[in-house]
Amino acid sequence: MVNFLPDFCGPNNLVFGGTINRYRNIHKNTWVSPDRRTTNQIDHVTINKSWRSLLLDTRVYRGADVGSDHYLVVADIQLRLRKASKPSTRRKRAVDYLKNETTQKNFLNLQNSQNRYQTLQIP
Repeated sequence: MVNFLPDFCGPNNLVFGGTINRYRNIHKNTWVSPDRRTTNQIDHVTINKSWRSLLLDTRVYRGADVGSDHYLVVADIQLRLRKASKPSTRRKRAVDYLKNETTQKNFLNLQNSQNRYQTLQIP
């Protein structure tokens, strides 16, 4: 049971993330003993190895009332999102419609005429 977290993180490509020296100890220690004198940093953030560079910062907030002797650990993550590509707007061609002789004649007349709007009369 002592090695549960490292044994879980290894096969699942998870790593520990956290702050080491950036903040004072009151912002790094995540647990306080019942005598209120001893504090330790025992709670950590785990993140996927491929996303490790996206983890900007972790910090402990002591003021959050969670009803426990552990403090709230908050992680800041920067997401890099790709631009969504637009769906294809290609139209399907009505090839069977163009095989009709009357449609071909109307199309040729449309191309050859000076005023294209006169040949496009709706029946």
